[in-house]
Amino acid sequence: MNRTSTGPGTPVLHTGLVRRGLTTAALVASALAAVVVGTPQVAGAATAAGEVLVTPGTSRALGSGGSTTPYGVALPTGASCPGDTAHDGYHVFTYLVPETASPVDVSFTTGVPNRWYGYIAEGAYVGALNTAESTGQIVGLPTSFVWTRLTPAILFADGARTATWNGGIACADTHGRVTDYWNSTIRFTADASDPNGFTWKVVDQGAVPSSVPLALWLGIGLLVVAAGFGAYALRLRRRSGDSGTTGPDGGSEPDAGSGPHDRAPTGGTYSPGTLRAVDEPVSR
Repeated sequence: MNRTSTGPGTPVLHTGLVRRGLTTAALVASALAAVVVGTPQVAGAATAAGEVLVTPGTSRALGSGGSTTPYGVALPTGASCPGDTAHDGYHVFTYLVPETASPVDVSFTTGVPNRWYGYIAEGAYVGALNTAESTGQIVGLPTSFVWTRLTPAILFADGARTATWNGGIACADTHGRVTDYWNSTIRFTADASDPNGFTWKVVDQGAVPSSVPLALWLGIGLLVVAAGFGAYALRLRRRSGDSGTTGPDGGSEPDAGSGPHDRAPTGGTYSPGTLRAVDEPVSR
């Protein structure tokens, strides 16, 4: 086992154990970084994540409503396209496709979906939105959408009374190809009492985005790792201190009062200047 010494009275420090502690801390930090960075995107594949339908102007998830019920969309913190509009030609679109289809089956070359539908706000399709410059972050989404442009004839095929659709937000490149999307799954049900003949319910969506940035959570995690390593190193120092101190030559110094002439022999008692056996009679 390795030891270090800096002079008389320095506690013995086991550098091998400290190195192992540093290695462990580095591995934990690497794992935290991997969580943030995530899995590399497969070339040619779209990246999928979840959106949340919310009460407009809030972060409260909205799970159901009628055809005229307004809803908002919440994306994960920092949701971005691979590039921006100004330099890379990316734009943001909305989509609504049957459950058996994927948004990657849609082309947005003309600025609107070439098949199926999308989200509606203020009476118009929402799409071809610009991203934030440089970052590619998704910005400028309307705060409120509605389903009022849909009809039972659009939603339900062959006389069905329910239908499930995938809806969400998508990034598309200069060729109109979807590269990233944030999806929720919505079930529509025919309802004669509704003004437009249907109601809706979310059956699958992402989690409501946290108000605490992910970078802050990473910083907290690294602080915890550093504190844990500090406590570990301190415990090693204390253990080393209990086992003795280093002498001038790097060896252990004897404890005070333990020299060869200051020890009581086995079976005897000791007082300075007098040595006798335990069973020896005392002279009077």
